[in-house]
Amino acid sequence: MAVTIQQNPQKFTPANNPVVFTFDSDQTAQPNFSFIVELYIETTLYSTHQVFPQFGILAKFNATEAIKSTLSSPLVTNGNLLTPYLTAFTTLNIIVYEQYGTPVAIGANATSNNIIAFNAALRHDVFFSYDYLNYNVSRANLNLQVDFLTSWPRARKYFCGLTEKIFLGFLTDRKNSIEIEYILYDATNTIITSYIYAPGAFNFEDINVLDASPATIIINTTITALDFAAAAYYTVRAYDTGIGVNPGTTESFEIHIDNECHQYETRRLHWLNKLGVWDSFTFTLVSTESTSLEGVTYEREKGVWDGNLYKYPLYQGEITTYSKRAEDTMILNSDWIYEEVQQWLVRECYESPNVYLESSSGNFEPVNIVNKNYTLKQRRKDGLIQEVVEIKKTYSYNSQLN
Repeated sequence: MAVTIQQNPQKFTPANNPVVFTFDSDQTAQPNFSFIVELYIETTLYSTHQVFPQFGILAKFNATEAIKSTLSSPLVTNGNLLTPYLTAFTTLNIIVYEQYGTPVAIGANATSNNIIAFNAALRHDVFFSYDYLNYNVSRANLNLQVDFLTSWPRARKYFCGLTEKIFLGFLTDRKNSIEIEYILYDATNTIITSYIYAPGAFNFEDINVLDASPATIIINTTITALDFAAAAYYTVRAYDTGIGVNPGTTESFEIHIDNECHQYETRRLHWLNKLGVWDSFTFTLVSTESTSLEGVTYEREKGVWDGNLYKYPLYQGEITTYSKRAEDTMILNSDWIYEEVQQWLVRECYESPNVYLESSSGNFEPVNIVNKNYTLKQRRKDGLIQEVVEIKKTYSYNSQLN
């Protein structure tokens, strides 16, 4: 009598994609056979399921629907360099029992690996090739260099203004020994200054978000505004200082400082990307604002009594507005952009459930993307490429009653 776990999800797995365990038993020929699966979230029993063999002696259990409803990814606005993303991931495992016989009785069991499910939702082609080792900062990782949790096209320069926000996220299973490095360079690629942020053991979690914005770095490090004024770009890197034979580092993500004097007021959007962290993009050409109005009216009797006379004065209306409702929209225009950037922008921003508009005062307003479809543009076909995004404010205006 034995139950065997045949397949576990990856150690870090996207919660909104299939989180599938497979298992078998050598007793499936017994009468009234089935598996009992207990799902544990954060070591606490969450739910119990009865599963029957589906392929010979094999069966599977998908934890996606149970897990994804427990996660959330709020926008990080606390001004800290590092934020453990506690609400965006959870740990889980299953215990599988075999039961059979007349009467039915519980038999052997097996316990799966512990899995860390995080609030990502990958397209099928990306999920098919997803490997958490491409994002896990660890000196035990055979990958020499891993990516931050963004699909920004690395061949293109990433720009951020001195007063704008940018966020980067990473995974790590070595959370007791992670440090963050910032290096500023001038236009000749000469180092101006650098800073290493070492928050100490137990201040990291399995998933972390860095606020890599210039203003946040200035407030929380020894790097000054004068340093940034002299810089053309800066790099951000997370790395493992623990014991291991490999470098255990992320890429050095390069952020170019946008010092250009723009003709129009810029608009910067932030959205939850498919990898579960926040991406950003600034629209630098003219934006237009518009408002749609809806009035609620009623019709009343013509005329009024004036003493003993019934009159029809000009000031007395018949169809009267009861209240007004206004909803604001805005059209944002990008500058000329590369096709890789346009394709990244529409895939990530348009398909995101959470989008914020950053104001010039540094506040974040939730908005909805109005665009119902998009085209992945190509330079050989479309020539110079722009993107036009229509957003709708989530707060409406309701007038006073008449």
